[in-house]
Amino acid sequence: MTSAAPPSPSPISVFIAYSHTDDDLREELDVHLATLKRQGTIQAWHNRAIEAGAEWEAETQQHLATAQVILLLVSPRFIASDHCYDEQMQQALQRHEAKTARVIPIILKPCDWQGTPFSKLQVLPQDAQPITTWANQNQAFLNVIQSLRQTLKSLQPSPTSPTPLSPLPSHPSTHPLPAPQFSTYNPQTFTGRDTETAQLTTRLSSNCRVLAIVGITGIGKTALAERVFANLMNTDATTARPYYRLSLDDRSLTPDFASSGAALLRTLGEEPTLEDQKDSATLLVHILNRLCSHPCYVQIDSLERLLQGDEQEGWSEFCDPLWLDLLQQFLAGTHCPSQLLLTSQDIPGDLDTFASRYPQFWHCEPLHGLNSDEQQALFQKLGLGTSATDQDYLRRIGAFYDGHPLVLRVIADEIRQAPFQGNIARYWHHYEAEFTAASTLKTHKLSRSRLFRRRVRQRVEQSLQSLPDPARHMLCASAVFRRPVPVAFWHAMLPESDDPQVAFDALQDRLLVEFDTVTDDTAPLLIRQHNLIRSVAYNQLKTDTDTWHQAERQAAHLWIMAYEPAPDAPNLETVRGYLEAFDHYCQVEDWEQASEIYLRQLESTNQALHWQLFIWGNYRELMQLSTRLAPKVSSTVKIRCFLDLGNASRCLGNLNQSIEWCKKALTAAQEMGDRQGKGKALGNLGTAYKNLGQYERAIDCHQQKLTIAREMGDRQSEGIALGNLGNAYYSLGQYEQAIDYHQQHLIIAREIGDRQGEGIALGNLGDAYCALGDYSRALDLQNQKLAIALETGSLPGKGYALAGLGKVFIKLERYPDASEALQNALTICQETGERSLNAEVLKHLAELHQALGEVEVAQQYCQQALALTTELGIPLREECEKLLEELGEG
Repeated sequence: MTSAAPPSPSPISVFIAYSHTDDDLREELDVHLATLKRQGTIQAWHNRAIEAGAEWEAETQQHLATAQVILLLVSPRFIASDHCYDEQMQQALQRHEAKTARVIPIILKPCDWQGTPFSKLQVLPQDAQPITTWANQNQAFLNVIQSLRQTLKSLQPSPTSPTPLSPLPSHPSTHPLPAPQFSTYNPQTFTGRDTETAQLTTRLSSNCRVLAIVGITGIGKTALAERVFANLMNTDATTARPYYRLSLDDRSLTPDFASSGAALLRTLGEEPTLEDQKDSATLLVHILNRLCSHPCYVQIDSLERLLQGDEQEGWSEFCDPLWLDLLQQFLAGTHCPSQLLLTSQDIPGDLDTFASRYPQFWHCEPLHGLNSDEQQALFQKLGLGTSATDQDYLRRIGAFYDGHPLVLRVIADEIRQAPFQGNIARYWHHYEAEFTAASTLKTHKLSRSRLFRRRVRQRVEQSLQSLPDPARHMLCASAVFRRPVPVAFWHAMLPESDDPQVAFDALQDRLLVEFDTVTDDTAPLLIRQHNLIRSVAYNQLKTDTDTWHQAERQAAHLWIMAYEPAPDAPNLETVRGYLEAFDHYCQVEDWEQASEIYLRQLESTNQALHWQLFIWGNYRELMQLSTRLAPKVSSTVKIRCFLDLGNASRCLGNLNQSIEWCKKALTAAQEMGDRQGKGKALGNLGTAYKNLGQYERAIDCHQQKLTIAREMGDRQSEGIALGNLGNAYYSLGQYEQAIDYHQQHLIIAREIGDRQGEGIALGNLGDAYCALGDYSRALDLQNQKLAIALETGSLPGKGYALAGLGKVFIKLERYPDASEALQNALTICQETGERSLNAEVLKHLAELHQALGEVEVAQQYCQQALALTTELGIPLREECEKLLEELGEG
C-alpha cells in the first residue's frame, strides 16, 4: 500500500493583536514571518492592513472571530490598553478555551504578565525571555518563528497531523451569498407591521444578539421575523451573512436537547459528532463554537415546543435545561457575531430574568394584532370593504379578534363564500349576537387571554366546517403529517371518488396551504399546514376514530411507497420514509406493523432497518424506536429491542446501562423459552463485560453462548462465540489460546459460507500474530480481512482491517502507509460510531507520531485517546496513560 500525495493545505489564518506603540516590533515580526507566507503556510492579518475607507472595527472583529491562530504581542502598553487587554485578548482566550483557535502570547518587552489570563499558556520566545532583552533580537524572532512553525504544522490538515479537537473556523467566503428562502414572508402580500419592522431591524443593527417575538399562534410572528431579516439584509449589505431557519413544528423533533439541539446544528451546516451524540453538553459547546466562528442570522420558530405546558394551560420552563444554558452562554459570551431571532407563544421566566441583565444583547417584542388601519388594508387586499358601511362592519369584526391576521384572512374567505357571497352586512348580522355576547364578558386578564385563544380556535373550527366536504377531508386527513410533504401526498389522502385537484385548489383559495422553503430548483414542492390550522384539523380528525386511523395508515403507506430521498441525502433521510411510517403506526398502536418496519430489510444495504441505524451510528434514533416499541410487544421483537438498546448504549459509552439492557434481554428470552435469544443476550453481555475489562465474566458468558449454539446446531452462533472467546483471551495476553479459538471460528465461517464471519476471524488472527511479533503473517491476514470487508460492503469491517494494518505498518516502520490506513480508519469510526475502535486508532496514531519524533502531535492524539477511554471506562486507558507519560519524558 502506498500513500498518495496530499493536496496542498490552505494557508492558516493568523491574527496579530498588539499595541500601536509597538508598531516597530510588529513590523520586525512581519519580516520574520515572510518565509511562512511565501510557503503558503500562513495568511497573517493585523489592523494596519485595513484598506482606506473600510470599517475598522467591523473588519477587525471579522478577522479576530475567524482566525485559526491569534498572536498576542505582549508589552506594558498592551496590558495597559483596554482595547487590547479587555476586548481582543478576552475574545481570543474565549476562542482558545472553546478550541476554535490557538492563542500564542509573544513577550515583546519586560512587563508584569505573570498572573494574567494567558499566563497558563505556553509563551514565546524560549523561557519567556522578552525579545527586547535578547543580545541579538534576530535570534529572538527566529526562536519565535521556529516554535510557531511547529504549532502550525500540528494544525495543517495533512495525513500525518491530528484531527483538531474542535472544528476550526473557515475563512469567510468571498462568493456572494444566495438569496434567503423565506417560508412565509411574501413582500407582495405582506400587510402592515411597518413600525415593528423598523424597530426590530434597528435592534439587530445595534448588535442585539437574541431578539424574541412573542404572541399567540397565527399572529404573524414568523412572517414578521422573516421580513425583519429581509429588511436587514437589504439595508446593510456590509454585514452580509447566511440566514438559517429552524422550525420546531417538525413533529419528529422532541424537546430534549439531544434531538432539537442536533437539528439546530444541522441547520447551521454541521453534523453532530460522536461526542455530541454521547453528551448533549458537548453538543451545546459545538453549537456555540459554530455560532461564534461562522457569523450568521438564525431564526428559530415555535420555541414554545421546547417548553413545559400547552396552549390551554400556558407554558413554564424549558423541558431540557440545556436550552436555557445555550441561550445564557450565547448572551453572556465575550463576543459572538451571530444573531438569533426567536418566535414563540411564550418566553420562560428563567430566560427572561437572566436575559434582562443584558439589555444591549436581548430584546423581547410582544406582538399583538394588526391596528385598525392595517386591518382595513388587509381586508382591501383580500377584496373586501369598499363602502363606508362595510368598513365599519369589518372594523368591528377586526376589533373583536384583536386584529389577528390569520383569523381575519379566514373570515374574509368565509365572507366571499356561500352563503354570504361577499355580503359583509349579512355576515355581520349572522354572527352579531355571538360578537355582542362575548364582548360584554368581564373576566380576569389571564382568563381573558385563554378566552381569546379559545375564540380564535373556534373561529378556525367554524371556517373549516364551512369547507366543501372533499377539501375538509383532505385538510384534516393531511394533518397527520409531522413534516412538509409533496403535494401528491395530500392528493392521495382523499378517497378515489373525489377529485383531489379540486379539493386542493379550494384549500389554496382559502389560504390553508403553506409551501415550505425550497433551496433546490429541481426538488419537488413541499407543503404543510400552519400549526394552528393543523392543530384544529387534527383534533377534528380524531373525533372519528375510524377516519383518523385510516388517515394514519394511508400516510404510513405513502411514506413507504412514494417517498423519494434526494440523491445526495444524508443517511438518515434515505430511511426517512420508514421512520415516519413507524410513527404513524405507533399513533394508532398498530405494533405489528411498527415491528415489521423495525425489522424490515433495506434493499439498498441488505440490512434490517434497526441494524442499519446502528451501523450508521444513529444511536439516539435507534434508541427512540426501540424504547417506544419494547413495552408494546411480547415476542422476540422485545428481545431484539433490548439487544439494540444494549448495543446503542455500549457505543454511546454507557457500558453499565448496556449491561442492564442485555440482562433484560436475557430475562425476556428465558421467560419466553427463546434459546437463541438467550444465546445472543449472553454474547452481548459478554462483550460488554470484556469492554469493561471483566474478562472472566466475559468468558463465562461466551462459554454459555457456545454451549447453547452447539446444542441448537447453530454453527454461525458457535463461530461467533468462539471468536469472542478468542478476543477475551487476547485481552488477557494469552495469544496462543486466542489463536486457537480464532482458527476454529475461521474454519466454521468458511464451512457455512459466512464471509463476514470469515473476515472477522482473519482480522482477529492478524491482531494475535502481530502481538506475537509475526508481522508478515499479520499483514497478510489483515489484507485478507480488508478484501472481504470491501467485497461485503462492511464499513465496520473495513475500519477494523485498516486499524489492524496501521498497527502492523508501524511495527514494520512503513510510516506513510500506517498514516494513510489509520486516518482512513478514523474516518470510518466517525461514520459507524465504533467508539472503542476510535480510541484504539487514536492511540495508534500517537504511537506513529512518537516513532516519527513528532512528540507534540503524538501527545495530542494520546490525550484524545485518553479522554475517550476514560469516558468509556475501558482498560485501554492504562496503556494511554503509560504512553502519555513516555511522551512527557521525551
